Amino acid sequence: MELHRLTQHCYYSDPIQEGDQPVMGLIAGACETLAVDTGNGPGRGLWLLQQAEKLGLPPVRWVVLTHWHWDHIMGGRAMQEAGVSLLCTQGTRRQLEVLSEYKWDNASLAQRVAEGLEIPFCQEAIQVEYPNEPRSLDPPLPDIALEGPLSIDLEGVTVRLFPQPCDHSMDGLLVHCPEDKVVFLGDSLYLNMYQSPWHYTQEKLFPLLDTLEGMKADWYLPAHHDKPMTGEAFLEFSQEQRRYSQAAGRDVTMKAALERLREKLGREPGEEEQEGLRAFILGNIVKGR
Repeated sequence: MELHRLTQHCYYSDPIQEGDQPVMGLIAGACETLAVDTGNGPGRGLWLLQQAEKLGLPPVRWVVLTHWHWDHIMGGRAMQEAGVSLLCTQGTRRQLEVLSEYKWDNASLAQRVAEGLEIPFCQEAIQVEYPNEPRSLDPPLPDIALEGPLSIDLEGVTVRLFPQPCDHSMDGLLVHCPEDKVVFLGDSLYLNMYQSPWHYTQEKLFPLLDTLEGMKADWYLPAHHDKPMTGEAFLEFSQEQRRYSQAAGRDVTMKAALERLREKLGREPGEEEQEGLRAFILGNIVKGR
């Protein structure tokens, strides 16, 4: 895992697929630095603080959680113990209060999966990242829970925090650095994984896309992409998702929707395009339950 400089004030780390470690970020002002997400364990959060120190950045004063999922929050308590204040949405705070009551041994993970409180994807990633028991996982509780959007002046650069529900997680938080035209997305662009089958819905995705398009950023950083998305790549993604959703309509089967997509494209949709369409069809099925 390495830390990369993206713009004058913004840095990001590599995601790691094995163990589900997401991108983490730093936004450095003249006198203090803000971190984005804490990683999937205490070692990841402390690593981010060490990288900031090695680069000679101002002290990390804040860390922002983009949402409540385990891989983004488990380094939080270690960062708090190092003197960093943790911010999140009210929705994330409520989820963290629930997580703080959980045990993380194999038997407890298996029981939560059986009860529908956890998904196998996360169970497997936790066991890969932490193969040995007991696991040193201790979910943090926030120092500040946001009531709405918030701007933080880091002296020379601004960070704007926007609570934004999305399919992946209703407590999502976007982290925007307007001077550098950078947005840290967390997992906001990804499918709903906690309600099977995995899916998108127009009702949640389109408002998110509208908000992100309105930011007119040069860089968008999804937490599990290998590389940041350019502004052009994000707009292409947004247009594709809108096309798939419009082709899907309210249908719960692929046949008619696939024909509408053929008409929009003027050709036979490729495999990835069919999967993109299917995500909205599955969303219609979930909504109709």
